[in-house]
Formats: sequence, C-alpha cells, structure tokens
Amino acid sequence: MTTRATTLAIILTTVSLALPSYAQQAPREGGERLMKAHAERGGHHRGAGRRGMERMMQLFENYDANEDGSLTQAEIDEARAAQLTTFDADGSGGLSLDEYQALWLDAMRERMVDQFQSHDDDGDGIVTAEEFGERFSRIVERMDRNGDDALSREDMRRGERGQRGGSQPPAE
Repeated sequence: MTTRATTLAIILTTVSLALPSYAQQAPREGGERLMKAHAERGGHHRGAGRRGMERMMQLFENYDANEDGSLTQAEIDEARAAQLTTFDADGSGGLSLDEYQALWLDAMRERMVDQFQSHDDDGDGIVTAEEFGERFSRIVERMDRNGDDALSREDMRRGERGQRGGSQPPAE
C-alpha cells in the first residue's frame, strides 16, 4: 500500500472506532458562552461566518485550560508548547516532517470527522459510494455557465453562482 492509502486507511479506521464517543461529546462552557454572545450580536462578526465561529469554538476547546470561558495568551502558549512536546518523538525540541504530520493529522481529525459525518447521511458509520458522490452528482449542471455540459475555468469566472450562462456581454 502507498503511504497515502495507508494513512487514509488508518484515519478511516480511527474514525469508525471513535464516532460513538465523538457524538456524545458536548462543547465546553466557554464555547457555549461564545456561541451565546455571538448570537446576541446578531450572529455575525467581521468575516468569520460559520467557519470562523467553529475555529473560535475549537480555540476554546483546545486552549481554555481552566475552562473559565476566556482565553489568555499564556493558556494558548502553554498548550502549543505541550503540543510540540507531545509530537516531538525524538526529543529534539523541533518537529521533523513526520512528527509534524502526526501533529497535523491530530489537529485536523475533528474536521475530518465532521466531513465524514456530513457524508454519512443515514448515520450508520459507513460512507457509501452514493453518499460520497451525492454532493458532486450535479456539479456540472449547477456550475456550467455557458451550457456546453462541461466545466471550464471560464465557467468559474462568469456571472453569479447558480446563474446558468453567467453574465453575457451586451449585444452590439
């Protein structure tokens, strides 16, 4: 097996084993307070959107060591130093590519689990070919702006999303 295939197999196996416990985890109090404050401000803050909010929640889950609902730079710095130590397998004080890969995979695991769950429509812990292909099943139809039943770079630049044919130049 290639390294990529092996890594993917390990990730998928880990996900399938961890899904039951992951589904039962609740966000920490700090994250709940952040969500409430966000909603009270109308649910928007500069450029963050849903992903920004998820990142903020993740910051609290990862770094709010005393779980008081606020983050200090010291908490963040201590947690980051602990991460480095955890993944510095050879004790060199730095991370090799392999060590960094382990850190990265650990950090991205939650996003990967979220994506897995978003594909697993029936919640059975298995992403079928149908579930996996669902989001892309009509992508050409949805994004083809010039009606040629194929996507090109031009289709990506033309008009607004979902507007078949895009913006046409004025007739002369």
